[in-house]
Amino acid sequence: MSSVVIVDDQGVNRRVLTTLAASLEPDVKVQAFGDPLKALSYIRQHTPDLLITDYQMPTMNGAELIRRFRDVPDCRDVPAVVVTAYEDIAFRATALDAGANEFILSPLDHTEFRRQSRRLLAQRHSIALDTVPPIGHGTTLAMDQIDMFNRLLESVSASLILKIGELKRLDAELQNLLEVNAMPAVFVGETFRVRHFTPQILKIYALSDRAVGQPLDSVPCALDYDSLPALFRKAMESGECCEQFVVNRGDAERYMVRVVPNRYVDAAPVGALIMFINVSPGIGGGANPFAVH
Repeated sequence: MSSVVIVDDQGVNRRVLTTLAASLEPDVKVQAFGDPLKALSYIRQHTPDLLITDYQMPTMNGAELIRRFRDVPDCRDVPAVVVTAYEDIAFRATALDAGANEFILSPLDHTEFRRQSRRLLAQRHSIALDTVPPIGHGTTLAMDQIDMFNRLLESVSASLILKIGELKRLDAELQNLLEVNAMPAVFVGETFRVRHFTPQILKIYALSDRAVGQPLDSVPCALDYDSLPALFRKAMESGECCEQFVVNRGDAERYMVRVVPNRYVDAAPVGALIMFINVSPGIGGGANPFAVH
């Protein structure tokens, strides 16, 4: 029975990867982690047959995770796959240097993911697949890394697919921004971290470029409103728009807070657009409580 460890800080990605990994072969054991440090703690006690990791994570990137993974004595020859939307050769060289055996581009091609993962599991168990030529003992990892680098240089079509996907995301977000550019609004990811925001939100939240990537509830807010995280979770779980009325601490302005789940195509929500609509009678907007006088 094979054992697969998955590391990705995004819940949607973990669920997709877990489902795919569970289909690789009968009775495969899959353990998924959102925190790389917890994954390493588990790995030190339970040597996997395959590691699958995201690259961009808040506490530790995929290259550093693989570097520490290789420091675990029983994991020096365990195949490691990086699932990433990044296509820069220098970036991939960093992960290759750390000991990665394979890259798979996101959005995932499920067929390609299964093919590569099964090949690496077969290699781990020294089982020759019909589609994989035999490789001399002791040269497997080196050959894999050479093959991976060659594929990297030939990945133009995969890169184009990635760019199209990114353009679709940007187009969807730009459309939302154009629709709300006259009101305070902020985009947050699945973990309630700030992605971007409109200038009008500065009246409500003390946001700056340095706040991008930080939890929204850690940013000073002018509203008497501590239940936004709960409203956000409700919207994410239901997949439906949720609303609530709140009052400004400084001038008693009333706002309707609307949380709109953000999803691409038919996938589960990957974040939300949070809008603050001023519904105070006869008020077009108060002073900025975060302005420097």
